[in-house]
Amino acid sequence: MGIKCLSLHKKWMNMSVIEKVGADKKRFIDLLLLADEQESMIDRYLDRGELFVSHGPDGGPTCVAVVTDEGNGVCELKNIAVVPSCWRKGYGRQMIEYLCRRYGCDFLFMMVGTGDSRQTVSFYEHCGFSYSHSLPDFFTLNYDHPIVEGGKVLRDMLYFRRRIASCTVVRDAVRTEALLDQLLRLWKASVRATHHFLIGDDVARLAPVVRQALASVAHLAVAWHAKRPVGFVGIEGRKIEMLFVAPTCLGCGFGRALADLAIREYGCSLVDVNANNQPAEGFYRHLGFEPFERSETDDQGNPFPHPQDETAIVRSGRRTHAGHACSVPVEATKSSRALAVASG
Repeated sequence: MGIKCLSLHKKWMNMSVIEKVGADKKRFIDLLLLADEQESMIDRYLDRGELFVSHGPDGGPTCVAVVTDEGNGVCELKNIAVVPSCWRKGYGRQMIEYLCRRYGCDFLFMMVGTGDSRQTVSFYEHCGFSYSHSLPDFFTLNYDHPIVEGGKVLRDMLYFRRRIASCTVVRDAVRTEALLDQLLRLWKASVRATHHFLIGDDVARLAPVVRQALASVAHLAVAWHAKRPVGFVGIEGRKIEMLFVAPTCLGCGFGRALADLAIREYGCSLVDVNANNQPAEGFYRHLGFEPFERSETDDQGNPFPHPQDETAIVRSGRRTHAGHACSVPVEATKSSRALAVASG
């Protein structure tokens, strides 16, 4: 069963049906060889990968692609080839956008490897990929003949990466015991990865307080990706009381999605950040928050994290439409403000 996709490319409007091919993948070998000209190399990934084919208005194939699961939230575009008569009509980019949407529900990043060809590199950069790393002498060591593109003999494999992760944010999540346990584990992993000012048994000592806060905060929204929670935000009044993202998902946009929800749907304009948590401060500044107050103690009047440390809590407000920083106090939750917020 195919999915119809519309692609507007310059003066062409192309309607294609993209389908996943389950059996007899080798019938498309001639097209696959356009992008990877040694069949034994294609055999390394074709069986374990998923093959997709787009068909043009006349029903003929226009583009093929193979994607593999490389583990740790990464999929790889192993092969993408466009029928020569369909070049420069947007079919390649159309396929990539479709694959990014399809795999974004289960993967964080898509990788693609290519030779040092300016034309090919430019294509992937225009498709949203950025340079990641290189494998020296990949083509000379793995192919039985020189691979030439654009008059240049290829040697190294250049890898590019694009963030494709998408999440579903559930507002006012039903707080089952199982969900609270999952979110507490997420919190522990997040603070251990980002809150380096915590020492000793701080995390274990604060865990019961955080679990109670998760159960009692007025509003709790949870971000889900690949059928698991990857972040959450707790809201009380107009204040973000807690925002955490799984460490493996930092930089994937989940924290931004949660913060945007808090601002847009709940009118949040206040947040507290530990002064030692510079990434979190930068995250909120980017969202329009500005510091307006500094406190040496947490909600319970205790120095945090440790009396001997030079730490403080920076209270920030987001500018209103009138251009003034909001500093309206709101009722605090039972959670410690010093541990309430982490960027994501």
